[in-house]
This record gives sequence, structure tokens and C-alpha cells, in this order.
Amino acid sequence: MERRIAAGLVAGLIAGIVFTLVGPFLTTLMPGGEYTSMLVVSAEALHSHGRLAGWVACLVYAVIIGGIFGWLVSAEPANGTRLTLWGGLYGLAWWIVSGLVLIPALLAKVPLSSAALDATRPVALASLIEHVLYDVILGLVFTGLVAYGERRHEAHDARHHAV
Repeated sequence: MERRIAAGLVAGLIAGIVFTLVGPFLTTLMPGGEYTSMLVVSAEALHSHGRLAGWVACLVYAVIIGGIFGWLVSAEPANGTRLTLWGGLYGLAWWIVSGLVLIPALLAKVPLSSAALDATRPVALASLIEHVLYDVILGLVFTGLVAYGERRHEAHDARHHAV
């Protein structure tokens, strides 16, 4: 299980880096009529400003989400299609949790309230796209890391049993 959690942490970081390179191009229309990068929206949720703060916040969030994913799918076989599907569903779940609980709480809104929905409504679609794409990438990278780790482990065992 520890290997799967470690693979999840690394996969989360890799998927987070890939995603934050795309993030500046994913914009959303804000209530004031201006388009804003989702990286800036992420920074503002943490009461900070700018893309760099949003980039760091997204990477930390990505690593945490990746580690939890590794733990949740620790008993699953390293099947790329299945883990990619789990990744997409996991992204949908995180979109719901972050949009209705985490982000509203960071913005001093009561989670699951109408004020929480009003606060997150402008970024809901962009956030959904972000979460699902990130977690599909997470599932793909996780599958590759687990398969690589299993091949290495098998090769190591074969060398020791041959001696």
C-alpha cells in the first residue's frame, strides 16, 4: 500500500505540473465581466494574488489529491483503462467537494449554502474541466508508475531467486 501512496504522490505532482502548464490558458468569465485564469482564481481562494501563488497552491493540492488517490486505489490492479476511469470519477468527486465545501470555507462562506453556490458558480464549469482532466492524467500517470514499480520489483525478485 505504501508504494501505491508514493506512486499517487508522484503521479499527483506530475499531473499537477502538466496541468499548471495548461492552467494559464483555462480562463473563466468572472462576475465583473473579465476573463481570469483559473490559477489566479486558485490564488484568490487562498487570499493571495497572482499566477505564481495559484501555481504553488495547485501543486500542493495536486500532490495531496494524488496521495489520497493512491491510497484509495491501493487494491486495484494496474489496469490503465480502469484506473483512468477511476481518476475521472475521482476528479468529479473532488470537484463537488472543493466547489461545495473547501472553496466556500476558504472564502468564509458556509459550505453547502446558497452563498457558497453563489461564490463558486462563476468558476464551476472551468473547475469541473480542471478536476476531471487533472484526475484522468493522474490515473494515467499512476498506472504507468505502478506498472513500472511492479516490473522493477519482479526483476529484483528474479535476480535474488536466481542466485
